Amino acid sequence: MIDMTVGCGNWAMRPAPPADAASLEEMLRAEGITRACGYPLEAWFWPDPQEANELRLPELARSNFFVPSAVINPTLRAWGRGYDLCRDQWNVPLVRIMPGYHSYDLDEPVIDGFAERLAGDRVALGVHLRAEDERMQNPIALIDAVAFSDVVDLAERHPALRIAVFGFARLSELGPYAPEGLQSMLKAPRGPRPQAELPDNLWIDMAFHEYESSLTIAAKLFRIDRLLFSTHAPLFYPRSNVLKVRNSEASDDVKDAVTERNARALLEVPA
Repeated sequence: MIDMTVGCGNWAMRPAPPADAASLEEMLRAEGITRACGYPLEAWFWPDPQEANELRLPELARSNFFVPSAVINPTLRAWGRGYDLCRDQWNVPLVRIMPGYHSYDLDEPVIDGFAERLAGDRVALGVHLRAEDERMQNPIALIDAVAFSDVVDLAERHPALRIAVFGFARLSELGPYAPEGLQSMLKAPRGPRPQAELPDNLWIDMAFHEYESSLTIAAKLFRIDRLLFSTHAPLFYPRSNVLKVRNSEASDDVKDAVTERNARALLEVPA
């Protein structure tokens, strides 16, 4: 199992152990996870996430268990220097952005220039809609979720860029991309085509899906080869997302796609 979203470090609002890479690896391996795409947890709240990259990525890169990923704020003037360092020093195959926490919109011109740079370098982009369930947010730091439709628009503007959406939680967030008669469709068997028509270069992470049969529902809505397994540890207990897949009535082939093949395709890493 490849876990696509694991934070290493300290969370600003509450204890969220373990904070070091070695203990994080031990916790995830105990749940049957064989590799994890890690990022610096401090990057959510630090004004310049590059400082968090330089603190945590060396630690993550020392273990073959982790695929290190950087967090970049492309509205900062020096983002290119930080990006180049993360590519040169730690060979990150994925760069994450957190628009809600770093206070910008995805339609700003600087985002398109950033996206073009990543596409040219064949680096994938991860867009985080949220860090945690809104009900868990500290009242002094209430952050609105990024609109899913804004990420779809970004994917349509940059078809050569592989984009992963992290933090998609509820069917209502599909907005204009929700198929007509959604609820009745979800009760029917899966058809030959996904019900939500989305760009081919868009992957969907399942860590925040809140439904009893999350994988089955996601497989009806989205392309199976575009679904990603994540635990969102340590902010979520990893076992809950592991069981979401293991206990699903989905076929073994679907489970293998979601937990491994799709992540390898997104990151372009060999088996």
